[in-house]
Amino acid sequence: LYSSPNNDIALRPGDLIVVEEDQRNFTALGALGGQTRVPLGNEMINAVEAIAMVGGLSSTLADPTGVFILRDEPPSVASRVLGKPVATTQRFAYVLDLTRPNGLFLARDFIIRDGDTVYVTEAPYVQWQKVLSAITGSARTTSELSSIGG
Repeated sequence: LYSSPNNDIALRPGDLIVVEEDQRNFTALGALGGQTRVPLGNEMINAVEAIAMVGGLSSTLADPTGVFILRDEPPSVASRVLGKPVATTQRFAYVLDLTRPNGLFLARDFIIRDGDTVYVTEAPYVQWQKVLSAITGSARTTSELSSIGG
């Protein structure tokens, strides 16, 4: 009834009213406070609120220049974005850079829709730390084994 008020009709005695739970949701993945499927409820939420709902960007992992909103756009929207006629649903990756002066404003204005995926990449130094940990961890293990055996 909210989306189509024309469907609003008068109730009569004996009418049955069925209220279903809102099934709309988005998925949050990557370097966030949590990785989960999040119900949208009856609210319209923006990208900043979506990130906050899952605990925000991980301060030790996240790259604030790499916030992606992955979405399937209908042909009408895809045609406008691509500037040419499109006949089928198209997959889009919208990128939000939260380090730019207008980044948080753009994220605040970007409305999350049913079925969206919010993905935050890891900061480049995180991969470097993983490589270093793998190298120093195995080197330390080798030296520990040498001292035990010797």
